Amino acid sequence: MKNTRYKILLIEDDKLDQRAFKRAVEEQKLPYDCTIAGSVSQARSILAAEQFDIVISDYNLGDGTAFDILDSVKDTPFVLVTGAGDEEIAIRAWKIGACDYLIKDPERNYLKTLPITVENAVRHKETEAKLRLLSGAVTSTDDSVYITDMDNKIIFVNKAFCKTYGYSEEEIIGKDSNILWIGKPQSEDTRTVFRMVRSAWEVGFYHKRKNGSVFPVSLSRSIIKNSSGNEIAVVGITRNVSERILVEEELRNANLELKGQNRLKSELAIMVCRQLTALVDGLRNTISNALTGTLGQIDPKLSENLQLARNNIDRAQSIISDFVDISEVETGRIKLEQTEFSFQSVVSQVLKALSPVAAEKGIKLESFMPDSELVVDADRDRMAQVLTNIIGSSINTAPVNGHIGVRVKDVGNDIAVEVQDDGPGIESGRIEKIFNCFDQIIMKLRAGKEQDLALGLPIAKELVEMQGGCIWAESRDRQENNICFTLPKAGIRQGVTSAAVNPVRNSTMSTVTQKEENF
Repeated sequence: MKNTRYKILLIEDDKLDQRAFKRAVEEQKLPYDCTIAGSVSQARSILAAEQFDIVISDYNLGDGTAFDILDSVKDTPFVLVTGAGDEEIAIRAWKIGACDYLIKDPERNYLKTLPITVENAVRHKETEAKLRLLSGAVTSTDDSVYITDMDNKIIFVNKAFCKTYGYSEEEIIGKDSNILWIGKPQSEDTRTVFRMVRSAWEVGFYHKRKNGSVFPVSLSRSIIKNSSGNEIAVVGITRNVSERILVEEELRNANLELKGQNRLKSELAIMVCRQLTALVDGLRNTISNALTGTLGQIDPKLSENLQLARNNIDRAQSIISDFVDISEVETGRIKLEQTEFSFQSVVSQVLKALSPVAAEKGIKLESFMPDSELVVDADRDRMAQVLTNIIGSSINTAPVNGHIGVRVKDVGNDIAVEVQDDGPGIESGRIEKIFNCFDQIIMKLRAGKEQDLALGLPIAKELVEMQGGCIWAESRDRQENNICFTLPKAGIRQGVTSAAVNPVRNSTMSTVTQKEENF
């Protein structure tokens, strides 16, 4: 029994029975707060002023019977006490609202069953309240609810069901629930089962109304079990999703149209950028010729301005090239030319090409290679572009007279490449953003760096992932950055080492060295 105190009204005109009731409560240490009324009129007066958890009443009272009190009890559980042979009275009381009854015996043993009777009466009240709540919810919901027995016969429907399916309650009760299904698909637009557009897990079905019209629904089903765990019924809840499907279809079409428009814009942007690239190339060549000719030698100031113009053109050309690459990735126009090659050779090639750029800041470039050549099956030119973008970014980050190391490792089925510089560490909140094209643009525009919209790292990410690899960045102690990526390995060539780049050091060149390491 619950550890709850119950407030009980006992209606009994017999003083001995009153005392016997009190004694039973005390002896059994029952958690009852008892109030006693000796007549119908007294009981009515008490009930008008107080609320009780349960009312227990003798049938025969001095000024009436227990039936005269039932209208005052209302929602309070009511237990009738009758004498032996008055079972018909108890049944009559039960039919008009009593939840239980006790039969008096001369020895008053009926009081021993008092705890169970009270507990059952209170529990009965709670169950009724829950049923009323559940019934109200099922009745008022806009979803269609129907319940079938285990033979698939419909035994309950709510108002929303009748409105949606067009059946009256009398027409549908007892019918097989298969009457709701369309059977075989009537057309491509009325498949028996379909998947919701915006939900990968939600499945829809097609049902039919009484008039034969077909409509899409989402459906959920639950099994009802009795106290013994046996399945006794099935609850089905359906929702008409016609409007939802129309909206989703409109959204899908709008999305496809938007994608098409974006693709056309990207194609147009690529065409414009290529025309700009051709113009920039022509202008750059003109300036280069002027610098190497007599014009630059005659006027040093003009030569300086031409050199500045060429640097600006180089920067603009780099931005245009990056934009074209990003656009081609988005439109799926990049075609990879797969071939097997030694990855170390690409590292050496890129380091040699970037050594003059690094020399301008006095940056030392080093590579660390394993004894055996690691072979990959990838697009050599694109992987050279990846390395160029990553190392170029590190050159921009590293301080004057800084250091950049490129490390290549054999890690089982993949090769791992790490580009390390000693520049200021990347803030933790920015690490994930350095590979995102839009984040990079937004950050640089906010920082007022419109002239430095290079997108090398986002492009490197796309190219690495297109070839089955992954890329990430790490920053240690705010003084060191590592940009790492992996690439599937095609094989190993034992005992062969890439040719080292000869170190050169003067006022215009960095030191480029290559070291061999066993991993």
